[in-house]
Amino acid sequence: MVSNDNKLIKRLQEGKIKTIIFDFDGTLLDIKNPLESAVKEVLVHYKISVDLELTIKEIGALLESIQGHPISKILLQSYEIFKYITALERIPFLKKLRVALKIFSKYQSYSEEAALFPITKELLKVLSESHDLFILSHNKTENIEKHLEKNDIGNLFKGIYGSDNLPELKPNPEAFDPILEFYKSPKGEEFLMIGDMPTDIEAGQEAGFWTIGVASGISKKDILAEFKPDLLIESLSEFLAIVKTENTISNVNKSLKIKS
Repeated sequence: MVSNDNKLIKRLQEGKIKTIIFDFDGTLLDIKNPLESAVKEVLVHYKISVDLELTIKEIGALLESIQGHPISKILLQSYEIFKYITALERIPFLKKLRVALKIFSKYQSYSEEAALFPITKELLKVLSESHDLFILSHNKTENIEKHLEKNDIGNLFKGIYGSDNLPELKPNPEAFDPILEFYKSPKGEEFLMIGDMPTDIEAGQEAGFWTIGVASGISKKDILAEFKPDLLIESLSEFLAIVKTENTISNVNKSLKIKS
C-alpha cells in the first residue's frame, strides 16, 4: 500500500506534474510470457538445465540493454555481454552466442503478439486529459506504434521514441532530448519517468525528473528499490488508483473555487 505522505503523490494531487514519460516493454506491454516462452524453448532445444526464474531475469535484463543495438554491435561486444548470464557460464563461447541470439530472435517474434497490461488503456486515457504523455523505449519505434495502433491509443501520446529515434539510450539522460524539445523552458520537477528497469530510474534521476519504478516487468521490486525511485509500485493498477484520487481532489478544488 502506497503512503499518502509520498512527495510525488502530493505533487500529482496538486497538479504539479505536467509530463509523464513511459517505458514500453514491461511497463505498458506485458512481456513476461513471450520472454518465458523464448527462454524455455531454446533451453529445452539445447538441453540446458538451469534455474529458470533466475535465467529469465538475467536474460530479460540483457534484452532490455541490447535490443536497441544493431546485431553487428551486439556481436562485437558479445563476449562481455553474455558472460553475465549464469545459465550459460559453463558453455563454450560460440555455443553461448548461438543460444543467446536464438533466444533474442524468438523473443522478438513472440513479443509481436504480446498484450498491453489490462489496466493500460484506462490509465492512459485518464492521464491524457491532464498530462502530456510520451513513450521512451529501447524497442523500435515501429514495433511500439504497431501495438498502440492495434489498441487504438496511439493518439494519446505527444511523442513516441524508440531506440532508432534516440540520440542516446537509457540510462544516459540525453535520451530525453527529443522530448525536451517540445518545451521552450522545461522544468525537471514537472516531469515523471515511469519504468520497470533500473535504467529507467537512473535516466530519470540523472535528468532531474521524478521517477516511478513499477515491478511489472523483469526486475523484481527489491531490485528496483535499490535504485530509490520516488515511488515504487507493483503494477499500473496502483498508479491508476493514485491518479483517480488526484482527479477527485482536483475536481473538488475547482468546485470550491467556483463557489467562492
